Amino acid sequence: MNAVVAELGRRYAERWMTLLVLPGLLYVAGAAAAYRLGHAHWADPGRLTGLPVSGGPAAGRGVSSVWLFVIVVLPLLSAAAGLAARGAAAVLARLWFEPWPGVLAGPAARRTAARAARWTAADAAYREELDRVGVRPSAADSARLNELAARRNAVALRAPAHPVWAGDRLGAVDSRVWAWYRLDVVFAWPRLWLVLTDSEQNALRTARGELDASVALAGWGVLTVPVAVWWWPALPVAAALFVAGLRRTRAAVDTLAHLTEAAFDLRGAALARELGFDVPPGRLSPALGTQVTAHLRKHA
Repeated sequence: MNAVVAELGRRYAERWMTLLVLPGLLYVAGAAAAYRLGHAHWADPGRLTGLPVSGGPAAGRGVSSVWLFVIVVLPLLSAAAGLAARGAAAVLARLWFEPWPGVLAGPAARRTAARAARWTAADAAYREELDRVGVRPSAADSARLNELAARRNAVALRAPAHPVWAGDRLGAVDSRVWAWYRLDVVFAWPRLWLVLTDSEQNALRTARGELDASVALAGWGVLTVPVAVWWWPALPVAAALFVAGLRRTRAAVDTLAHLTEAAFDLRGAALARELGFDVPPGRLSPALGTQVTAHLRKHA
């Protein structure tokens, strides 16, 4: 799934400027206001009025300094804030979507084990109920099965292998596509992308753009925490930004994973045909998917 995310991200590299540098203007202005207000006068907007420009002979020099700040210094500070937020977002993405680095291996193992235990218990309850109701469940039994399945899937769609839900949700695409079609997502995705329609590609790009924006929002939440050194209300603002970014990220990850899996469901057989395989009507079979994967890997 990392290959899918990287491929979609190429078209959105330029959006980081829009997502981060322009909000950097608001961040710099807010940080300056927070510094001016301080803890003692945290709700006194009167302290924000007036410009520190002196009159008399030095007025011209003061105005020049203001223009220099607006034209040169402010854009540089905004860009620096944007880069800092991007760095915070990159760290969050690393923790949410990829294996944790070695220094965090211990906490990662404990979190993964705890999530795996929850998933195993939920899966056991679902399978026990499934065995009890048999092949012809009643409406009440079906509702109960759906409830138990939803409880298990809220933890993960497969046995957890990542300390965070988002990492397992993206990783589940690889395992589910492999289990159903025997297609290797890493090797199949670049070829599959070429057989998707424009509307299908745009849907995936939109989903990836929403994911970028959501992680960036959480990054701004992290970057807002230091402002609380001067202005304590920055802490609830930072918490609100981070929680909003986290919730949006969860929804965006689920959407991107569903759309990626749907691309294999709808176009897997078309991919095999484009590669020259004789594909019978219907979905791509695991046997034929194994041949396609072998062809794509080329002994790699």
